[in-house]
Amino acid sequence: MMGWLPQVVRLRKIHPGVLVLRASLIGFLLLPLAFKGYFLYLATEAALLGLAAVALSFLLGHGGIPSLGQAAFLGLGGYAVGLAIREGLPLGLGLFLAPVVAGAYGILSGLFVFRTQGIFVLMLTLAFGQMVYSAAYKWTSLTGGDDGLSLSQLSVNPVFLHVGAVSALAVAILILRHLLRTPYGKTFEAIRQSEEKARSLGTAAFWHKLLAYTVAAALTGLAGGGLALHRTFVSPHDLFWLTSAVLMVMVLLGGSRGLWGGAFGAILYTFIQAWVSSFTELWGLFVGLLLIFTVLFAREGLWPILERRLGGGNAGP
Repeated sequence: MMGWLPQVVRLRKIHPGVLVLRASLIGFLLLPLAFKGYFLYLATEAALLGLAAVALSFLLGHGGIPSLGQAAFLGLGGYAVGLAIREGLPLGLGLFLAPVVAGAYGILSGLFVFRTQGIFVLMLTLAFGQMVYSAAYKWTSLTGGDDGLSLSQLSVNPVFLHVGAVSALAVAILILRHLLRTPYGKTFEAIRQSEEKARSLGTAAFWHKLLAYTVAAALTGLAGGGLALHRTFVSPHDLFWLTSAVLMVMVLLGGSRGLWGGAFGAILYTFIQAWVSSFTELWGLFVGLLLIFTVLFAREGLWPILERRLGGGNAGP
């Protein structure tokens, strides 16, 4: 019945050079532990944004699901941690609630989003995201409104936070990579290639997409919780749709057809923004030119090119 699926995703051995490249990416994120200071701050930011970008890469590159609502999940995770701390709850419980709250909203919104297809999916994710932004901005008694929530009273060891962020990123990539190699993952890829054909073979495309959307929402919520601790502040502006667009840019830069590409794009974006903005306010122009170059000359993203250079060919997720 599903005999056509193996040609969609074939398991391949990963070239040693690609393994070295991927290990080097994690090593680069751990390198700031030796320097600390601002370099460590940037690396933690990149790792947490990388987690959110990997989740979006999972949706976009492997399921063909575009989303401009990821900022809502990021913000919900942040507010879950911030409100938990404000109410005197343990930090661990706040970090647990971050993916749970974001995942729950993913289920709720996904039940409506995936009753449509194509551009309507993009528009509905945007609409649901902006609903959360509006609520966070107006509900001042709960969220602090435009002033946001300050977590400056909480002291988290930056080294501990950084190691946790990099570990969460690595574990998320491994879990999603394993998921893509299961029958569910193969079916998910098949839906991306031809949803109508998958439906004709009896595949429950709606539920497959809803599950993936929920997983991505939970991971993004976890990233948002980590960012709240990292920045010691949660703002409703983090929920605005432009944050979702930034995550999309990260995925496009790194490459959506590989989970590692999302992490690489987040690192590239974060460090380029910090470097260019140190001598000019026109850093957005530089990032825009890089994105134009990537779309025109490296449409699959920069990370797959690096993997092929090392002899890995199509190394998979």
